[in-house]
Amino acid sequence: MCAAVWRDGDHVRLAAPLLRTQRGVRDPRSYVRQFPNDLASINAFENAMTWLEAACYAATDPREVETACQQHPEWQLRCMRYDGGDIALLGLAGLIRAAERVGPLPESSLRDCLLELIKQIIRNDPALAGAQIDKTFHDGDDVASLDLGFDRQVLVTLLSNTKAADLLREGLWAHHRMMDKQSGWTQCMLVLPHLDIEQPIFVTSRVAISSMDPDHMRASLVHMANR
Repeated sequence: MCAAVWRDGDHVRLAAPLLRTQRGVRDPRSYVRQFPNDLASINAFENAMTWLEAACYAATDPREVETACQQHPEWQLRCMRYDGGDIALLGLAGLIRAAERVGPLPESSLRDCLLELIKQIIRNDPALAGAQIDKTFHDGDDVASLDLGFDRQVLVTLLSNTKAADLLREGLWAHHRMMDKQSGWTQCMLVLPHLDIEQPIFVTSRVAISSMDPDHMRASLVHMANR
């Protein structure tokens, strides 16, 4: 199950919680929890949900949405009527759990989600116009190297198992690592997916610590681009 549609008076409501958007950036983690091996299809899924939203907006009864889905099989949407039975309840419960669950994702899924978030942040923020992903890494803690222009590089590092008590040590180690690089102004954004902070932490002029919140990562990258 990927969405729920119901009648509310003369309107049809849609709940599609698997693609939460924050200031133009969609967080793929709920989607990955529901479809763990299908992140490559997230763009097609978003397009299908956009079409479904339009179909619901134009309808006054859920049956009209069901008919629209049958008439447009290219969106690969199939309506299942809620009848209070076990199958429907399990599907609805699974959708809610995928949207609300905050437990750890597998390391490979976290890396994919982080890379997807970075791509969207770069694409949607005018302050990062011209920035691009220079390279990606498949092993170790490093996920991507970003070219922010003006000879500024940012290494994005995922620390999924680091505790809050070790933040300062990790930040200082990353600073020394960046100082050892010889090309341009190299900085590092350390991303701790389960870190609970109100805003990014700038340990030194070269190191920012961020949670996986899109706004935190955006603020870190904009700050580094303006250094």
